[in-house]
Amino acid sequence: MNIDKTVVKTSDNEKVTRIYLVRHGESVGNLNRICLGHTDLDLTELGLEQAKKTAEALSGVDFAAIYSSDLIRAVHTAEPHAEKRGLKVMKKADFRELFFGKWENASVLHLKEHHHEEFMIGWRQNFGTFTAPNGESVVNMAERMAEGLKNIACEHEGGNILVASHAAAIRALWGKISGLEAHEWADAYPFPTNASYSIIEYKNGELKPISYSNDSHLGELVTFIQH
Repeated sequence: MNIDKTVVKTSDNEKVTRIYLVRHGESVGNLNRICLGHTDLDLTELGLEQAKKTAEALSGVDFAAIYSSDLIRAVHTAEPHAEKRGLKVMKKADFRELFFGKWENASVLHLKEHHHEEFMIGWRQNFGTFTAPNGESVVNMAERMAEGLKNIACEHEGGNILVASHAAAIRALWGKISGLEAHEWADAYPFPTNASYSIIEYKNGELKPISYSNDSHLGELVTFIQH
């Protein structure tokens, strides 16, 4: 894979910051079909291997900083990238997964059986307009993701940044920055695959989507796990 190492400039005074959003590798929650949300479970052995593969694929990118959600599955996905560059993983709650409220740490099987309509129609079919029971709305999650990314992009103007985050958080953000209405997000983009990376450019206070859920480097290690 050829990685562009150059800093993109649109004028002498305007620089573009490039953000690589990496979904965490397969987690214990993914393996066991659990809605983790803010529940802090780690990666599986496969998830760790996926994280290392993605770090290898992006080894040619000169990252100015490595950020992560403060949840351990994202931190351990970011660490191989940081170790290659002698950088510290900076943790920010802005990049967390959706807070599922009453559904935190609930199995998908349980939700299908006991909250079928709310889960299958509210969450799966109307992702963008969903609000978790006693939890967070998908729209709010997209907003905190966008604000968090803008803040760190301003700190590293003209550089490349890596951010390890989560499936629903990345998916919701993508719908928002693509200019779609929340009710359109469910049909526009699937959840990104484990340890895939998506690229965003930031300039003039705006986040621009470039490419979504790149995972060809993972080969047979690709896993797609949907709640």
